[in-house]
Amino acid sequence: MKKIIFLILILFSTTNCSSQIEQNVDGKWYMINKSGFVEWTITKDSLINRKLYPNFIRKGKGKFDYGITEKIKLADRVLLIGENPKNHSEFYTIMTLVPSENHKSLKYVWNGIDSISNIKTITRLNQNDKRQLFGYDLYSKEYLETFKEKKSIDEMPLSDFKEYLKIYYRNSKISTEEYMKNIKGYYGEASSFNYQIIVSSLLELNYNPIQTSDSINLLFQKFMENDEIKEYLKELKEE
Repeated sequence: MKKIIFLILILFSTTNCSSQIEQNVDGKWYMINKSGFVEWTITKDSLINRKLYPNFIRKGKGKFDYGITEKIKLADRVLLIGENPKNHSEFYTIMTLVPSENHKSLKYVWNGIDSISNIKTITRLNQNDKRQLFGYDLYSKEYLETFKEKKSIDEMPLSDFKEYLKIYYRNSKISTEEYMKNIKGYYGEASSFNYQIIVSSLLELNYNPIQTSDSINLLFQKFMENDEIKEYLKELKEE
């Protein structure tokens, strides 16, 4: 009997451990942008953001460094909490993250709850938040390397471009309404938002999403004057 109880305790211990591992967000994560990557380094007590060239060399000397007071791990998200620099008794959500099931990527949520309050209140608000979360994809460097094995957009046929447009329009339609509620007048972010939909839609179709604005422009120039594509765009807009 004691042996059975011991085995059950081991099982529960292992399960709890796995749950923690699944939500471990520490490390380096990369967001694809128009001219390279944005690197996010998450440590025990800090979040560092810096821009990189496509070859991962640091772009300039600028960086953003945020202090992390606490990480709150909830069932569907991880909150990075920081101290309000203007009032040390207040806290706010620096970043809301949703880990992927394969542990190779995170979603950097842009419609999370970031109001300044105390940690207890921030936690409760997020626990009761049942909205769909949207965000930008951050990848591990190892996962990014596998994208090079995916199909090249240079070889995309007309049939795949039509399917790509369908995926892009669907993804854009789903998230744009929520996005407009959350940008709060900062329309400069709209370009970055749209670019993230463009590259994530490529990945969904099994094409390499590591692109620059130049390579994306070339892809669209290749097809947009095609009469079949023009008609197809009209159909998509009418749906």
